[in-house]
Amino acid sequence: MYTQPWHGLAAIATIGSCVIASPLAPWELRGNASMQSAHLMGIRDTDEFDPAELSHITKLAAIGDSYSAGIGAGSRLGNIGEALNSKSIISDVINDQIPNLNGDQQVILLSAGGNDAELSNILNQCIYQWAVLNHTQVLVAKAAALANLEYGWMADIDWDALARGCDGQLEHTNRLINGDAFSKSLDNVIAAAKKKLGSNGMIYYTGYAKFWAEDLSPACDKVSWSTWIHDTETLTSAHRKTMNDLVDSVNEKISSAVERAGAQVKFVDYDSYVGYFNGRFCEAGVDESTSDSNTREGLMFYELNTWDPLGSNPHKRSQDRPLEGTFEGSVNEYAEITKLLDPDAQFSKQTSVSDDTTDMTLVESKLSLSTVSESSDIEVPNVLPDGYGRVFHPQIQLHELIANLVIYEMTNKNELDNGYPEIQEKFTFDSCPWTPADVDDDESMDAGGQQIALASYINPLSDPTAWTRMIDYPSGMVTVLVANVLNGPDTTVDEDWEKVISRANTAGKRVLGYVRTGYLGLSQYQFQTRLGSSGLADWVSQIQTDVDLWYTLYPGMIGGIFFDEGWNQCGDDNVYSDLYRFITDYTKRMHPGAFTVLNPGATMPQCFEHSADTLMTFENSYDTYMNNYSPNPDWTPSDPRKLWHIIYNVPSDSVGKVAELALERGAGLIHITNDNLSNPYDTLPDDDYMQNGQSASAPGSLAVTASDYSSVSLSWGASSPAPYAYSIYQNGKEVARLPGSITKVTIGNIDHGTSITFTVKAIGSGGSASGNSNSVEATTLELPDNQPVTNVKSSSTATKTTVQADILIPFAFQRVFLTDPDTACEMPAWPINYNLGNYICTHYMVESGTLFKYSGAELPAGQTNYPWAWTSMGTVPVSRSGYTWTWELPIGSDTVNTNYFVVEAQGYGPLTNVFHPCPSTWDDATLSSGAYCTGNSPYDCKGATLCSTLNVKWCDKAVNQMNRGSTLYTANAEALALSGNCWANWEQFGCSVKIRGKDENGKECTITGDEMWEAYQDIRKIGGCKKCGSKHIGFGCLVSVDYYYGCDNRDSGVNAIDV
Repeated sequence: MYTQPWHGLAAIATIGSCVIASPLAPWELRGNASMQSAHLMGIRDTDEFDPAELSHITKLAAIGDSYSAGIGAGSRLGNIGEALNSKSIISDVINDQIPNLNGDQQVILLSAGGNDAELSNILNQCIYQWAVLNHTQVLVAKAAALANLEYGWMADIDWDALARGCDGQLEHTNRLINGDAFSKSLDNVIAAAKKKLGSNGMIYYTGYAKFWAEDLSPACDKVSWSTWIHDTETLTSAHRKTMNDLVDSVNEKISSAVERAGAQVKFVDYDSYVGYFNGRFCEAGVDESTSDSNTREGLMFYELNTWDPLGSNPHKRSQDRPLEGTFEGSVNEYAEITKLLDPDAQFSKQTSVSDDTTDMTLVESKLSLSTVSESSDIEVPNVLPDGYGRVFHPQIQLHELIANLVIYEMTNKNELDNGYPEIQEKFTFDSCPWTPADVDDDESMDAGGQQIALASYINPLSDPTAWTRMIDYPSGMVTVLVANVLNGPDTTVDEDWEKVISRANTAGKRVLGYVRTGYLGLSQYQFQTRLGSSGLADWVSQIQTDVDLWYTLYPGMIGGIFFDEGWNQCGDDNVYSDLYRFITDYTKRMHPGAFTVLNPGATMPQCFEHSADTLMTFENSYDTYMNNYSPNPDWTPSDPRKLWHIIYNVPSDSVGKVAELALERGAGLIHITNDNLSNPYDTLPDDDYMQNGQSASAPGSLAVTASDYSSVSLSWGASSPAPYAYSIYQNGKEVARLPGSITKVTIGNIDHGTSITFTVKAIGSGGSASGNSNSVEATTLELPDNQPVTNVKSSSTATKTTVQADILIPFAFQRVFLTDPDTACEMPAWPINYNLGNYICTHYMVESGTLFKYSGAELPAGQTNYPWAWTSMGTVPVSRSGYTWTWELPIGSDTVNTNYFVVEAQGYGPLTNVFHPCPSTWDDATLSSGAYCTGNSPYDCKGATLCSTLNVKWCDKAVNQMNRGSTLYTANAEALALSGNCWANWEQFGCSVKIRGKDENGKECTITGDEMWEAYQDIRKIGGCKKCGSKHIGFGCLVSVDYYYGCDNRDSGVNAIDV
């Protein structure tokens, strides 16, 4: 759908689970992220006391390890000389940090224990392998370091730890955590810190969060984040589970120590929230092998590829030398050890690494350099890119989450100290301070009664649990849900939507069907109907069609309509507000009891007061609501249930104030809410279309003005006097009703090649219908070869691709996919099936003017259920002229092979995929419904004539251009030039002749040029000059003749794949 504000309530506030009680700004996170939308602190609005007022705290200290030092939290405060030792173990905190604190501290923030459990050693052995040695290498490295004065900083290296291996390190860490010494050290650091507290001071001891998603998906099992091009560890499920268990063990030990320490120490456990917000590594559907920066939003730990919020490149290597004892210093120590043993070692991402210049880094680190020059601390050579200095540390949002919880604890203490009850850490709808209206008393709304309701816009297939939670809420609290299949109802029943709509209806919920009104085509974007029109009559016709489809497809389950993208200007003589009222009247007449909502998401003049049952007149932030609110111009509805206000980003201590203010502003429905009084719309009102009034005369001169593959345009002469409405009948069934001022319309959703009869009746103000107009007949066009998408073609340059297609019937979505050649599918990718068992892979898609890149994770062998996961890369021009659609992609032949693409159309018509060119296995099986292709596939060896491929004999040319004689060719799949030869047209489609396989000794097969030429001749003879093939030459080696894409050897000017 188009990117406009809200669009049918695309985000749902606190869907029945929890939010953190915090006075800080809310989060915008992936997955279960929620807006703060309840009076979370439970503060009495009439009281002057504010527990979130913490200005009395003037002495606060943060001590401990790198989490306390704030690695990854943003801009550094002060200079490096003032920073805490980020690799501190507990004894360092006791001996070096705590003695430097002043006494009478009001708050001490403490984070310690992770380094005692040897986190950096785990990262070294199991994840990044900065320095992983065997016992012999340990002896060599130790001797080399001692013999070279430049390596004085290696004096404290635990050399034996470098040879433990991942499993050995994990076992060693487990013994450390469960040993008596670890628990005793926790008791000691707490006791030492307590001596620095004032009489009413508090220590907030923050724990740690598990790094890995707890479902332990096998998708990460083959992923490696190793630093060097050596034998690598992968992120196996077993190792990830063990690392998670170790974090749980550390947190349990800290929690027990805090409990032993008494009331002045509080354990702050944030681990569950990291999981709740899907903030761990290896979450479902995430490709952790990607080299792109920030594989996804919502990740709460830094990975190597994560860019700074201000754009700092993690692959840059600054000239600042980290200090020994810091986390960044320790990882560089490991890397220097590897370089000591192997000076030629290369990074696995060597091409991404670059060095910063002194000038570029001095701006950021001038204070750091001047301080270090006067320091006695030992500097470590900076070998690694800067991004390694913060890996597995919290990103800014996790630092904010931890801060939120700490401030919650501080606020809660303030609450208790002043005689108030404890604040809940988590709130659900059942615990919100909800003031319900009396369902039997309409006057209760005037007394301040309000309702919590949900307007849902969640796909039940992608998040069925959210629907279960919403349906299970008491109907007296949550009454309204919104269903949206494909920007409306689509034309066929969606089984997943049908199930939740039926369950919600049975549970007493009112489900509103989403209908897009496109601002009636009047906004600056001039949105068009699916038929490509921006005319009022055609918008009314499409809107009414979608309304009727909801009730036809889901009979007995739909309770009303949510009209989105509402136009909020009256127009001359209130033409637009009256049109929406007409649409509402039509909905109520055709579907008695329908409840209607009109959503412009902005203020509305009084002309719209009767255009729908409820008007959505505000959907914006708390700040706007409090400081820049614009009321409806010069009117306030007498019924406070008339207006619906959605306010987001509301601080937890301000919800009561906002709710009270909403009532003052005439809104009885706030947040995601709706009226829960007895439904006033169960029966039809008498005012507009049940009153006595004048009859209407039959319209005349009905004529067909245009028709195409799926629609017919009509016009007729006006009745006299002007009627209340016109009813349009198709084969005797009413299909549209228009205001009496409109005398033309386009009727869509007609099958192609179909003959239809139309008549029109006039409806008087009293509701009586006239006789029929004259009858007209129209026949829609036949689709060519029954194909709704035709004339598919493309053109490209090195940096741009233009795709065109004629789309002959309207669809909800039109997409273009740039695909892999069908013989070169590179996973992970989105597969597009064209017949049973055969598919084309795509990595780039354009939908609704946005270019996306596929971001799903690699699946284990044998699995094919790739997720629909895409990352936006920006907007692209999409235009339409008549039937012809044009997409202009900023991707050309320098990036992908632009000859391969698919045009897809979906929704309100049969799913259609047109492949270009035709895949080579097109005839291998029965085609899927809606699959078409255009253009012959490029040369492929499956049955193609070997002697006359395309315009020249590519395979002959490939072998004849090889170096003959004793020149050796060695099997190497990654370097074709070393294994044989290929020849192609200028688009690189051609034929390869090469040696493949390994011999009996496991070595890559080797063959001379003469032997290769002779084997090729044998293949030609055996195949009768008809097919590609291979010849085994013993010991597992073979010569193969294959279609190949990517040849550098090619004939200039030969550009033919459609022959």
